[in-house]
Amino acid sequence: MISIPRMMTLAILGFYGSAWAAAPGHNSKREVLPDSVVPIHYELSLSPDAETLTFKGRVAITVEVRAAGRNVTLNAVGLAFDHVALDGGSTPVVSFDEKRGRATLTFATAVSAGRHVLTIAYHGPMAKSTVGFFAMDYSSPDGSRRTLATNFEPAYARDLLPCWDEPGRKATFTVAVDAPKDRMAISNMPVAELASLSPTLQRVRFAQSPKMSTYLLFVGVGDFERIHRQVDNVDLGVVVKRGDTVKGAYALDEAAKILHYYNEYFGIAFPLPKLDLIAAPGQIEGGSMENWGAIFYSQNHLLFDPKTSTEKDRQTVFEVLAHEMAHQWFGDLVTMAWWDDLWLNEGFARWMQTFAADALHPEWETGLQAADIFELGKQTDSVPSTHPVVQEVDTADQADESFDSITYDKGAAIITMIQAYVGRDKFRDGVRSYMRAHAYGNSVDADLWRPIERAVGRPILGIERDFTRQEGLPLVRVSRTATGVHLTQSRFADDPASIAKLPPQHWRLPLAVGPIDGPKPYILLQGAADVAQLPPLLVNAGQMGYARVLYEGDTPDGLMARAGALDAVDQIGLLNDALALGLGFEAPTSRVLKLAAALPANANPIVWERVLDVSLDFDRHYGDTPQRAAYRHFALQTLAPLAARLGSSVAANEPANVTILRSNVQIAQGRFGDSAVLASARRRLDTGEGTAAEQRTALTIVAARADGGTFDALLSRAAANPDPLEKQHVLLALAGVSDPTLARRMIDISLSDQVPAGTPPNLIETVARLHPDLVWETLAPRLDDAQLPFSKTQRWRLAGAIAGFSAKPQRVTDLAAYEEHSIPPEARKPFLENIASIHRNQHIAADVLPELDEWIAAQR
Repeated sequence: MISIPRMMTLAILGFYGSAWAAAPGHNSKREVLPDSVVPIHYELSLSPDAETLTFKGRVAITVEVRAAGRNVTLNAVGLAFDHVALDGGSTPVVSFDEKRGRATLTFATAVSAGRHVLTIAYHGPMAKSTVGFFAMDYSSPDGSRRTLATNFEPAYARDLLPCWDEPGRKATFTVAVDAPKDRMAISNMPVAELASLSPTLQRVRFAQSPKMSTYLLFVGVGDFERIHRQVDNVDLGVVVKRGDTVKGAYALDEAAKILHYYNEYFGIAFPLPKLDLIAAPGQIEGGSMENWGAIFYSQNHLLFDPKTSTEKDRQTVFEVLAHEMAHQWFGDLVTMAWWDDLWLNEGFARWMQTFAADALHPEWETGLQAADIFELGKQTDSVPSTHPVVQEVDTADQADESFDSITYDKGAAIITMIQAYVGRDKFRDGVRSYMRAHAYGNSVDADLWRPIERAVGRPILGIERDFTRQEGLPLVRVSRTATGVHLTQSRFADDPASIAKLPPQHWRLPLAVGPIDGPKPYILLQGAADVAQLPPLLVNAGQMGYARVLYEGDTPDGLMARAGALDAVDQIGLLNDALALGLGFEAPTSRVLKLAAALPANANPIVWERVLDVSLDFDRHYGDTPQRAAYRHFALQTLAPLAARLGSSVAANEPANVTILRSNVQIAQGRFGDSAVLASARRRLDTGEGTAAEQRTALTIVAARADGGTFDALLSRAAANPDPLEKQHVLLALAGVSDPTLARRMIDISLSDQVPAGTPPNLIETVARLHPDLVWETLAPRLDDAQLPFSKTQRWRLAGAIAGFSAKPQRVTDLAAYEEHSIPPEARKPFLENIASIHRNQHIAADVLPELDEWIAAQR
C-alpha cells in the first residue's frame, strides 16, 4: 500500500526475538484469534449482484485443530451466515461479536484434534467506501459501468469472507467468482477453468495460490481489457477499463524493467505465474494495494496518457509501480508476523521505490527527491504524537492507523541510513539471505538485520534498535573548539517544552563529517564526539543520517557563505534544518529566506522545488492579511531570476526535472499574483495551446484564481469529460480555489456523484488546505453520516486533517469533542498530531511571520 495518513498508538517492544515471539498470542492485550484452530486452505466461491450491491458466498476452509474444543472463532464483519457445517455434518450455534469483528461457532460436542473442513454459506453487502468488497461507477462511451473490487489491508478481508484475518495466519486460496460473460474477472492467480452458468453468466475458477495472508487476496470484476507480455517466465499484464490500453502501455514497459530488476536484486524470481497491475476507475483508500499477483492501483498511479499526462505523472507512475511491486517480495512473499512490524513492508517499499528509480532512471535523481520523504518523517517525529517505528498494535482500528509517516517515511529514512553505512552490496546480500530464510512465512525486523550485522561487523542491530524502539528525532549540536568542533546529541522537538521533562535520549547515529571540499568519512556518534577539523565543516554530509543539525555560534557562517557551492542534497538539508530549527525556537526562521535568496538560478531543480514548497506554505499561513503583499513581492523577486532562466515554454530535449520545475514555478507565481503569468495561463487554457504539462499548469493557475464564471466553465468541462482520470485533474485544480464562496460550493461538489469514485477525501482535504475553518464548519456536522462514501478510518483522518490546517484555538476543542463522540479510545492518539499542528500554526502566525516580515523589510 502506498499511503501517508496520520498517526497512532505508541509503545516500545522488546528487541531480540524471532517470528514466533511476535506472532499472535505474544501480547496478552492483542485482539488476536485463538491459535487452537488455524486455517490451511480456503475454497471460496462468490456470486456478486452488481445491481443490488450484495453478494452470496460459500467458503470451505480446511483447518487444523490443534487442541480439541467446542468453539471455533474466526473473523467476520457484516456477513450473515446462512448455513454452517463441519465435515458436512455438525451444525454449530453461531454468535457474533460486532466490536471485535468475530464469529464464534459453538458445536454440541468437542471438535477433535486434526484436520477438518468447515463450510459456511453466507451473504453480505458491498461497501460504499473503497475498502472491503465495493463497487466503483464511471461513465464510458457505451454508458454507465460498474467495477467490483476488493481492498483488504489491514483487516477488511473479513468483510468478504469468514476467515482468520491476521497476517501471521497464512493459507492457500482457491477462488471462484460468478461473472457476466462480457466482463473480466481477476484474482491473484491465473484462470484455471470457465464454466457456463447461463447465456450471460459464467463461473471463473482461478488456480490455487501459494500460502499468503488474507489481506493480500484480490477479486475484481469489470469491463476490462488486458495488455501483457512475458517477462522472466511471468505473464505480466496491465488491466484497464475498456478503451484505456494506450494509457496502460507506459506502465507495462516500466513494470517489465522493474520485474526483471527485482528478480535479480532479491535473488528469488517472482514466484507466481502471472502478475496483473489493475487500474481502478478512480481512487482507492490507501492509494494502491499490493495484492499478490494482482496489484490494485488508483488510476493516477498506473495510467499514463501520452496526450495529456505530464513529466511528473510519468515519475509518479514509475515510483508507485516500483513501490507496490517491491511488496511482492517484501510483504507478500515474506510478511511481518503482526502489524507491529508494518514498517518492514512499507518502509522498505518506500525505500525501494527510490532505489529502483535511481537504478533504472538516474536522470530523474529520485534519490535526491527522496529528501522530501525523509523530511516528512522528521516533521512527524518532532511532535508529541510521535511513536516508535516498531509499536504495539492491539486492535484492527489501531492497525488501520499504523499507515502513517513514521511507518513509511521514517522507516525509509532508517533503511537509507543503514544501507549507506554498510554499503550497497552487503546490504543486498543481507536482503537476499532474509528472503531465502523466510519465503512464504512471517518475520520480525531483527530477522533482516542479523545477517547484515554478521556481514559487516558493525552494530547494525543496535543502530536499528535505537531508531525503531525509541521515538523521536536526534538533534546534533555543532560548536567550535580550539582544534575543531564538538558534537553533542539530544532530542529535537517542534515544541521543546513537550520533551523538557523526558529522560535524555541518545542514538548510535552514523554521520558523514568533513570539509566542504574534502573527504567525509563516517563516524558513529554516541552521545558526544570531538572532530579535529576547523569549520566550515559539513556534519551529516549527504544527509544520510536521520537527524537535525544545529550549527551554533559562528560555525554556520562559512557554510551559509558557500551554500551555492554545496551538493544539492546538502543545500536541501540546510534548508530543511533551518526551517525546522526556526519553528522549534532553536534558530532564526529568517535563515530560510536568506538561503532561498542566496540560491543561484542554476541550482538543481529539486532544490528549487523545496524552496517553492516552503514559500507556498508560508503564503498559506499569512492568510488574507496586509503583510502578505510584502511577502509575495519578496517571493516573486526571489523567483524572478529562476523564471527568466527557465523561460515560459518547454525547450527541446530539456531534462524532465526542468520541465516539472517550470510548471511549479509558474503555479507559485500565479499564487503570488504575477499578472503576466496569470494572463498567460488564461490565454493558454482558452486556446488549448502548449504541451500537456503546460495545459495542466494553466488549469491549476486559472482554477486557483477563478471567479464564479470561470469556476462554472471548468466545472462544466469536468462534467463533459467521461474519462474519470481527466475529470479528476480538473476537480483537483478546482479544489485549490482561493475564493471562499467557491470553496464552499466545492465541498458539496466533492460529496456528490459528479466526482470519480473514491476521490471525495482527497478533494475535501485539498479544499481544507486553504479553507480549514470553512470546511470544518461545513463538513464536521456531517462526518458521521453513513451515506457519505467514507470508511470509518477515512472519517477520522479527514476530521484530523481539516482541523490540523487551522490556527483557531476553537478547533482544538472541536476536535476533542469529535474524538469523544465518534472515535474509540484506542484509536485517538493520531489526533495529538493534529492538535500539535494547530498549535504550530498559531506559533507561525504569532512569532514566525513577524520575524520574516522584519527580515524582508530590512532587505529593501
